[in-house]
Amino acid sequence: ALMQLFRQKRWKHYTAIALTSGILLLFLCHISGMAMRWYISGYAPWSNSYETMVYVSWATVLAGLIFGRKNTLTRALASLFGGVILFVAALNWMDPQINTLVPVLKSPWLMFHVAVIVAAYGFFGISFLLGITNLSIMAFTRNKPSGKEDIQLVYRIKELSIINNMSLLVGLVLMTTGTFLGAVWANESWGRYWGWDPKETWALISIVVYTMVTHMHLVKKWNSLWLFNLLSVFAFASVLMTFLGVNYFLSGMHSYGQTDGISSIFLYIGIGFAAIAVLGIFAFKKNKIIR
Repeated sequence: ALMQLFRQKRWKHYTAIALTSGILLLFLCHISGMAMRWYISGYAPWSNSYETMVYVSWATVLAGLIFGRKNTLTRALASLFGGVILFVAALNWMDPQINTLVPVLKSPWLMFHVAVIVAAYGFFGISFLLGITNLSIMAFTRNKPSGKEDIQLVYRIKELSIINNMSLLVGLVLMTTGTFLGAVWANESWGRYWGWDPKETWALISIVVYTMVTHMHLVKKWNSLWLFNLLSVFAFASVLMTFLGVNYFLSGMHSYGQTDGISSIFLYIGIGFAAIAVLGIFAFKKNKIIR
């Protein structure tokens, strides 16, 4: 996919088709695995951290296949990120065992609320990787594109930014819908729609953050491809806090308690975002044509 950014060749096209066919086959295996787990357990397979990570991986690849129909790089990034998520799901602090559901989770709302809101994470993950890709291209593109390949890269950045925005909008709709469904479930389970539980609060924060990212282009001085892609990357920090941070570091009705190994994961995440900040600064200074 990266090679296709610079020069189109017939053998690259056919290679991409072959690899995409392999991804589709594995995607079907992924679906069958989730279906078997659903059949064996008797409930939707996204009731704990392990199952949710597997589901997020599925949603990420699905988002890549939807938005990557005409863009090989989007499919490639989705497959890469889906694999990384499955790798995290296989770490020793994740419990893959099928357990009996706690009483509060024995509700039809488990299937709807969690499925919708967690699917949003997959679309946000696609935007996260597209933002990093665009920043990387900006950092290594000349200030004044002169050759055919340089001009083609500028068009690629614009194309990927459009896909990035579409993915953010779908993720925002799913996140908002899932939060409302969660409020209905909370009213059935606890007798109130909203209680400022840490999970509820951070879900609201994520909605506000992504709403700002998707609407900032309406302000003329903020209508910048560089700024949009940079913020689409850093906005993902709110998703990580909502999905992982609240579960393990904050006390509430959605918390799982501290687990050995989770602290090191957040250390690596912090280092990763620091590296992205450096990349963003480098992209801003290096490329003026697409600010």
